[in-house]
Amino acid sequence: MELSRLIEIRDAMPKDREYLEIYAAGDKNSSWQTRHDAQHGEEVHDLGMKSLLPQLEQVFGPLLDDVTREFILPVALRSHDVGRSIDIDNHDQEGARVMNDYLSKRGVPLEFRGPVCKLIVHHRSNRVLKHGIYSAAHAILVIADKCIGDERRVREDKAVKLNRLRRVGIGNYTLARRNWWYNAAHDRVNFAIKSAEVQVDVDRHPGHSKPTGEIVLKMQVDEKVASIKEIVSLDWFADSFHACGKAAEFFGLYFRLEFNNVRYKWTWINKSQKKGAWLPLSTTQIPR
Repeated sequence: MELSRLIEIRDAMPKDREYLEIYAAGDKNSSWQTRHDAQHGEEVHDLGMKSLLPQLEQVFGPLLDDVTREFILPVALRSHDVGRSIDIDNHDQEGARVMNDYLSKRGVPLEFRGPVCKLIVHHRSNRVLKHGIYSAAHAILVIADKCIGDERRVREDKAVKLNRLRRVGIGNYTLARRNWWYNAAHDRVNFAIKSAEVQVDVDRHPGHSKPTGEIVLKMQVDEKVASIKEIVSLDWFADSFHACGKAAEFFGLYFRLEFNNVRYKWTWINKSQKKGAWLPLSTTQIPR
């Protein structure tokens, strides 16, 4: 199949009725969570293709072959969550089956749809932490997916409630201890993040063949809604950010968080017991 035809299929997806209905069904199944709709797929796609990949290639040069750049990675980025239409808990595997069927019906050969499905199967944090990162495309997908999360992902009805509570002065201490709705912490944390962007921050040193530095998720946070301490202590955030760390390591970089212009790093407190914490880079003592 010609690359031009693959690009046509890629570009038709955001307006394709079948594709949109699959995502809508998955988002309905996920209604108690933040948005996992086609818009979320486009946000992950744009972060990966329009921000992260160009920044990385400014540092490392071309990272992907033409087919991966123009079809495999962009399709996997935008469709990574379609499996939620079948099974939320196993949406990685189901997503691969859904996209294999979707692309097969459009005449895409196995040699092209197989790599798309492989990326979808391996996009979740638990699989990354168990098996690692296998390619540059995989690393970009993982970071793009895990670093999408701010107030825009909170569903409108919950955002209205949170905004009202914020206006009347009910702060994060009270909100954290009152389960105003199911999955409240997840919604509050995303609502507290007013903006988020990913920056590749590297240095080149004379005599060193490879650049050194960090991939940074920079966030502006309303701490009256959720404190930074709370955000960095949540288990589901920890797994996501550790997966990003694995992805950054693939490029020889570190992964950092930045909250309100203060940069944080992961520090092991007791590595044998797998206990650690996100601490400001200026921290010199580990709390006991």
